[in-house]
Amino acid sequence: MNRIIFVVALASAAVPAAPTEAANINFECDAGAVPAGGEAPNLHGHWDFLMVPRGTPSFGLMSIGFVGADYGGSLAPVRTAPVVLRKITLTGNSVHMVVASREGDVLFDGKLSAKGDFMCGTVTYHGGETFPMVAQKRPSTYQSQPQAQRGAGTG
Repeated sequence: MNRIIFVVALASAAVPAAPTEAANINFECDAGAVPAGGEAPNLHGHWDFLMVPRGTPSFGLMSIGFVGADYGGSLAPVRTAPVVLRKITLTGNSVHMVVASREGDVLFDGKLSAKGDFMCGTVTYHGGETFPMVAQKRPSTYQSQPQAQRGAGTG
């Protein structure tokens, strides 16, 4: 949590860049090691995110939930309309998301921390441009079903 709060505080304290300037925010993406065995981390919940498209910091809220046994959700950047997270997959600590946009799919490929509360990686826009992104899961007392039980009894 401290990692993203520091980055967000640092970026919000900065003077907004002029149209011809770009912010220079570097992310170090060390999500940690994958835990051996056990239940996969649960992505369900609200996540604060920061990405830097074309040098301009973009903050927002990502909400991830379940649609049957699969993940789904939305991404709500502060400056634009919400978009749908059409596909979210978690393999080990690798996270892949497909975000629907008017211009075409936007992809996120990154790593999830061992605790399942931090992810970082790269956003690839429909035109091929890439940008860094980090997300920090908000604490919650709500406990959703473990992955092994999701979708049980449906079908």
